[in-house]
Amino acid sequence: MKTALGTVLLVAALAGLYYLNDATRSEDGAGVLHVADELPIDVEVAAPRQRDIVRVVQAPGEVEAISKVEISAEVVAKILEMPVEEGDRVKKGDLLCRLDDVDFRARVASAEAGVARLKATITQANADLEKARRDVRRQVRLSEVEATSELELADYHTILVRARASVEIRRQELIESEERLKSVRKDLQKTIITSPIDGVVSLRFAKEGEVVVMGTMNNPGTRIMIISDLSKMQVRCRVDESDASLVRPGQVALVYLQSDTQESIIGQVLRVATQGTKPPGRDVVTFETLVLVDADELRVKPGMTANVEIEVARSENALTIPVQAVVHRKRRDLPEALLEQAEKFRSKDSTHRRRAAEYLKIVFCIEEDVARPRFVVTGISDEIGVEIVSGMTPGQKIVVGPYRSLDQLKDGSRIKVEEEDDKKEKEAQEDGDVPQSASTSETQTASNKKVEEPS
Repeated sequence: MKTALGTVLLVAALAGLYYLNDATRSEDGAGVLHVADELPIDVEVAAPRQRDIVRVVQAPGEVEAISKVEISAEVVAKILEMPVEEGDRVKKGDLLCRLDDVDFRARVASAEAGVARLKATITQANADLEKARRDVRRQVRLSEVEATSELELADYHTILVRARASVEIRRQELIESEERLKSVRKDLQKTIITSPIDGVVSLRFAKEGEVVVMGTMNNPGTRIMIISDLSKMQVRCRVDESDASLVRPGQVALVYLQSDTQESIIGQVLRVATQGTKPPGRDVVTFETLVLVDADELRVKPGMTANVEIEVARSENALTIPVQAVVHRKRRDLPEALLEQAEKFRSKDSTHRRRAAEYLKIVFCIEEDVARPRFVVTGISDEIGVEIVSGMTPGQKIVVGPYRSLDQLKDGSRIKVEEEDDKKEKEAQEDGDVPQSASTSETQTASNKKVEEPS
């Protein structure tokens, strides 16, 4: 009973409001009683502008010399002399290190004696071979007149074969001995270490009096020093996998050293790794990239930390808008005309011939104090702007902020353009620094003067 009575009262109240509104219409036919209009949204606006836009990929890295040689020991010996220090310039062939060579000279002398001994034995073996040949020839003549037996002739043939084999054994031993002599002579040469390139002693690890050892499969050996050719420098940087496909050899790069982040050094991409690597303890995959830099720059030194900006795309005189002006909206929240426009573009552009995305990129334009979404096709972007390939003209006004307003906007939303003075005052209020009005300031000044007057 109560429910039916409440329903009747509600219907009566609505009917009363309808007739009251109809009875109180103004002369132009508009009703006096109406629901409050939607409040306008404060927005910031801007116009697209044409400028050159460049897309860059940033990558951290370290400076190093392109040509760098690590000098290590190839024999076991004590360092007797090291005439160079870190920072010294050396030329190819200059002495870097002299090792103790007494033991190696003794090995060379022993090997030379072995070679000489084998040559003497070969001479003796050749003489024995010649005698065996004469004996066989004599026995053959004797056998023709039946002055010797067949058994004795066979024995002399056996002696000849053994003499030939002895000569061959001595020759093979000589070859082995001569190779051993070459090896010990090379070891002796390795006690004198010279520079393989023109460069600078960038690092020195050993010092005089230390015993150096050669490297093995499980032991890298003793590092003595590093020679770097500073005439050609490069930055070995790490490009994130999301940007690796954009980087190509020959692209221009700007190198910012950690010691001077304001002034850049021009470089060029030399090579990009074909396989990514994952640093220990991190889940990010990076691709090692080499960037050639100008070695004439005195600021560039091996081991420096640098940040590289690689120019991967450039558009001259492009139509650009602020990055934040481009927003994403669900298809169901957009008008049909805009969806049809997006579908036409997708069907024409082969790169977009795929399943329609749930979200579309749009920009809100201002038309008679209301916001209207416009479908846009974007190109490259930089830190502050994005290129508009299609969907806008230079004369249009677009909403660029603030973010909370962009998030509230929809097709047909009423807007209020925020003036520059209002924006500054609002920012000052948010910072807690509210400027005093002119009248308040003048009143305080007058009060101060009145107090300062003598009684």
